[in-house]
Amino acid sequence: MPDGEKEVERNLRYQRKPDKLKHNTEFKNIYRIGKRETGNHVSIIYIKKPGFKFGISFRRDAKPAVKRNRAKRRLTEIIRKNEELLSKNIHLVIRVSKEGLDLSFHELMGEFNLLLRNAEICL
Repeated sequence: MPDGEKEVERNLRYQRKPDKLKHNTEFKNIYRIGKRETGNHVSIIYIKKPGFKFGISFRRDAKPAVKRNRAKRRLTEIIRKNEELLSKNIHLVIRVSKEGLDLSFHELMGEFNLLLRNAEICL
């Protein structure tokens, strides 16, 4: 098998890792001018911008860190599974409440997908 075919085959097996918002200025910009959709435990703030990026934030009283990190891993996996999101030109901040830390993966996915449909980001 030629090298080019091997590279294509290898790339098909692995999905693209979604880009994350990393700088405080990016978060502040989205909070300032973004549109909001709010659910019971999760809310999203988004703006139309080239490329897909997302960030996850929590309320100050969302403790302990173990639960916050679990929620981050779950939300990152939910975004990775929603492949149609990765082709959108949108920057998204996901805000989780203290009660949202105790949601199961499927409850979190259901609420997140409902917010995306309400915002008309995904159908």
